[in-house]
Amino acid sequence: MQQAASAARVTGFGHQLIMVADIDKSVDFYTRLLGFTSRPAKPLADGRPFVAFHHGIALIAGRETEHRQIDHIAFEVDDARAMRERLRSAGVPFFTDLHNGPYGPTIYVADPDGTKVDLYQVGATAEA
Repeated sequence: MQQAASAARVTGFGHQLIMVADIDKSVDFYTRLLGFTSRPAKPLADGRPFVAFHHGIALIAGRETEHRQIDHIAFEVDDARAMRERLRSAGVPFFTDLHNGPYGPTIYVADPDGTKVDLYQVGATAEA
């Protein structure tokens, strides 16, 4: 298992969720003023409004004064299970353990500053 964990790696940037105070105003800014185009996306699990763009970002409602603007950043990995084991062994804090996310097996971990990092594997399932 140790060899597989050391081979796991990030293969590409997934997306960045930006938490906004006024979703309609922010969507207008990105679409009308910057020319972004939205893309189909599954809704967030907690029901918050969510608008994804082809440009690598998505907007979510819910920003309050004490909240960070960036909800999380996401990266595609080649082996979510092996990545999970490597991060667990290193003592990295987990927000959410391995589960079936919208794109496949997914984990949410904290970077050293506490930013939520979403690591997902496309085309697989979380079940062993």
